[in-house]
Amino acid sequence: YKGKNKGSKIQKGDYQMEYKELSITNIPAISAVYFSLLQCKYDFYSIERDTLLIDKLRSFIISDCRECDFFLDVKQNTCEVYPYWPRAAMLETATFYIDLPQEQFVDFNAYKNSIMSAKNISDIERNHLFWDWIIQFPKALKLVLQSNSFSRYLKWENDWIVEQNLKYKKELERIRNILALCKEKFKSPIQNIQVVLNPIKCVYSADYHLKDNNFIFCSGSLREEAVIHEFIHYIVHPIVENWKDEILCCNFTNLDIDTSYYLNNDEVGILNAFEEYMVRVLTDAIVSGNVPETLEVFFDQEINQFMRTPQV
Repeated sequence: YKGKNKGSKIQKGDYQMEYKELSITNIPAISAVYFSLLQCKYDFYSIERDTLLIDKLRSFIISDCRECDFFLDVKQNTCEVYPYWPRAAMLETATFYIDLPQEQFVDFNAYKNSIMSAKNISDIERNHLFWDWIIQFPKALKLVLQSNSFSRYLKWENDWIVEQNLKYKKELERIRNILALCKEKFKSPIQNIQVVLNPIKCVYSADYHLKDNNFIFCSGSLREEAVIHEFIHYIVHPIVENWKDEILCCNFTNLDIDTSYYLNNDEVGILNAFEEYMVRVLTDAIVSGNVPETLEVFFDQEINQFMRTPQV
C-alpha cells in the first residue's frame, strides 16, 4: 500500500497549526490507578525500560498496601497478551466521571453508556460482575490518592514528566504537525489533544479518551505511531460503521492481528478486527509521509487489494 496512495506528503510549513503546542502531562487519578497496580504485582512496567527507571519504580513498591486491594481484580484472563485489558482502560475512563470528595460517580449512566457502546470490549468483560466491582472504584481511588506512599510517588512522577517534555520536544512538534494535517484532511472534530504518560503503564499499552471534543492519549511512553494510531481510531470508526455491509460480505476472518480483536467472532468482532487492521495500515501510511486525500478512496483501495491477495 505504501506509495500506492498519492496522498499528501508531510512537509514543514505546508499546513496550518490547528492544535496548540503539545506537551506531556500526567493526571493524578490515572497515576493512582497504575501506582496501585504496581502494588498488585503488575509486571509490565519493566518492559523496555532502562535499569535505573525500573529500580526507581521498584522502590515505590510497599510490602503491605491494603488500600490497593480493590485493584487486584483489574487483572483478568480475557486478553492473553495483556491481561490488564480492558479493566485498566475502563478505570482510566472512569476517572473522568468521579467526584472524589463525595466518593461517588458523577453521571454514572454516561459512564455506563460509554462502556456499553464500546465496540472493542466483549460482553463478558462488562457483565454484572464488572458493574458490581466498579461501583467501589471512587472510594478505592480516594484512599490511594490520600495515602502518603502515593504522594511520595507522585512527587517523583511530576519530575519525570518534566524530563519527558525535554526529551521529546522534537517528537511532540512532529506529532502535532501530523495530527493537524489529519484533522484538516479528515475533518476531525477534535479541538484539543492531551498526551498523558505514566512510567508504570506498559509502553505497548495505549488508550484514548474523549471528553468534550478533547482527545486524551494515555500510554506508558511516547511513540509517534501510537499517538497517531489512537487518533486515527476515532476517525476510522464511523467509516467502518458506514461500510459495515461491504466489510461483512468479505472474508476478513484471517487478518494478521491478534485473535482477541475478533471478540466473540460475531459481526461486532469482525468489524472490530477490521477497524484495527485498517487503523494499522493507515497509521503506517501516515507515518511514512503519505496522508491519503480521502479515507473513502483509501478504504476502497485497501479492500480491493486485500480481496486480490491470495489468502494462506
